Amino acid sequence: MNDSGSVLSYMSIDNVLLDSDELTLFISRTGTIILVNSRGSEILGSPTEEITSKNWFEDFISDESREHAFDKFRSGLNNPETPVFNQDYLVLCSGEIEKRVSLCNRVVKDEDGIVMCILVSGHLIDESAESTDAIERNKDLYRSVIENSNDSIIVYKDGIIIFVNDTAKRVTGYLEEEFYGSNILDFISTDFKPVMLEYMNDRIAGKNSPSLYDIEILRKDGDIIPAEISVSTIQFEGEQAHLAILRDLSNRHALEGQLRNAQKMEAVGQLAGGVAHDFNNILQVINGYTELAQTSLEEGNPVKEMLQQVEQAGERANSLVSQLLTFSRNQQVVTRVLDLNEIITEHISLLQRVIGEDIELEFLASSETIYINGDQEMIGQILLNIFLNARDAMPDGGKILVKTKRAFLDREFCKANSSNDQGYYAMLSISDTGCGMDKGTLSRIFEPFFSTKGITAGTGLGLSTVYGIVSQHDGIITAKSKPENGSIFQIYLPLVKKEAIIEELLPEHEITLETSRTIVITEDDESVRNLVSDVLSDAGHEVITAVNGEDAVILLNDSPDSVDLVILDVIMPVLGGYEAADRIREIRPDIPLIFCSGSKEVQNQEDTSKRPERSRFLSKPYSMAQLLSAINELFAEIK
Repeated sequence: MNDSGSVLSYMSIDNVLLDSDELTLFISRTGTIILVNSRGSEILGSPTEEITSKNWFEDFISDESREHAFDKFRSGLNNPETPVFNQDYLVLCSGEIEKRVSLCNRVVKDEDGIVMCILVSGHLIDESAESTDAIERNKDLYRSVIENSNDSIIVYKDGIIIFVNDTAKRVTGYLEEEFYGSNILDFISTDFKPVMLEYMNDRIAGKNSPSLYDIEILRKDGDIIPAEISVSTIQFEGEQAHLAILRDLSNRHALEGQLRNAQKMEAVGQLAGGVAHDFNNILQVINGYTELAQTSLEEGNPVKEMLQQVEQAGERANSLVSQLLTFSRNQQVVTRVLDLNEIITEHISLLQRVIGEDIELEFLASSETIYINGDQEMIGQILLNIFLNARDAMPDGGKILVKTKRAFLDREFCKANSSNDQGYYAMLSISDTGCGMDKGTLSRIFEPFFSTKGITAGTGLGLSTVYGIVSQHDGIITAKSKPENGSIFQIYLPLVKKEAIIEELLPEHEITLETSRTIVITEDDESVRNLVSDVLSDAGHEVITAVNGEDAVILLNDSPDSVDLVILDVIMPVLGGYEAADRIREIRPDIPLIFCSGSKEVQNQEDTSKRPERSRFLSKPYSMAQLLSAINELFAEIK
């Protein structure tokens, strides 16, 4: 079906088009005309078939109006809260005659919220008519524009307010009668009154002062609102007065703050990922030698008990690294399609026991099923960490409210939160009635190791882990809080529409075959290289070491038949493990390989289906038992 047929079929308005006495047409997002009615053809002075497929803005709007008209059209189109918006501009009729039209644009979407087209309808404006009715209509129009403006409009004379629009009342919280007779400076914060007074005096004196100033508006409830003000001289009811237009900058400042925070978190995440990668190599040595030392001691030896403590500390350190990698978005995620409401319901009873009976827990689930593509364990970790924070903020008890719903995020919101994917999301909202946070604390809550609980109350990685999990799920997290007013976390995760299937990981097989072979260890970290060499030597293997991939290639090239297996660190200077493996396989196509890496980015990209034959992959820090098992598996395969 062509575009015209698709639109008509969807709208079912064939007869409405034919009978309408207004100019009516359907256009695409870029302005291409899909349909036009006979009245539109008559006004534009061209046959219907000549109008269709032309561009409305390029072919039928005058040069004077084109840029402004298209900018307003695009702005209205990108605002999901304004499906209808009006425009007045000059159109070209019969190719050259300019006529002013008043048009209404209605955005037409399908059931998934996707814009299909825009219905444009309107009529000619008779500019020659200057009757009383026309004047009254203009007055009504101006009044409507002022009252419906998104900006606060205030008219004052000698500093005393004589008019305010509805937006000014809504933004400040004051009633109309509280404005009239008051000085405009009464609604400016103390810090900005001198600036505003100087600005007013300069404008009254006719000085060449800036057209815009940044100030702060004082709300009735005491809150401060950042604003932009412009003042001009006007005639109001026959007398000279001043018109002040104030634009609320709260949303803009909030978005700018979110963008700065997102950039900061990205930088901290890269640092955390780099530290964790290096720490994994250190842990490999600590845990490996601890394992070896324990096996060499008899039961009951007091040193063995000490080594058990070292082993436990290594496990805790490994958990810490795992949290850092989650924050830095380098932790492995195993996703499947999940019913978000179902996952939360499953965790509610467990979480109630964790937070205590003195805290009320309520879950308001969305009336419709919400599917996300997520890691079930990680979603549970989000709930647990936020709940624990809420519990600590309510030592005397309180309430945690959990809500889910569908939400549409526009491009501006997503861009400010480091995401380019506007659309529908599953929103998970978690609020508490706790002590809340000030602005300084709120700005740092996702930073790793930041905590307000003291050094003995935890690692400070709870919320940073939440941030990392949400980021790994291509989601967005925001937090709002005020002292003594609780906190609310809002998490947005992309929706999915249908079930997906993922393969279960194959169980590992235990193999106990032991054979003495010649093994090349390729590792740039000397401590790790020495550890693995000691372990394999103790196991009866002959060991040759190489400091990078190029050294390993040279060794194989010199003695291709004398080596039975090569262990390769993936990330090394000069020549990395994967690149070295390709060159080694050119020399010995059948040689077994073991790849190792402490980088979670490498681990996440590791694809078993693409892994070379007769090879294994080990994530650092791995145990010595895992290493020996992998070696035995490979030798068993080629026996």
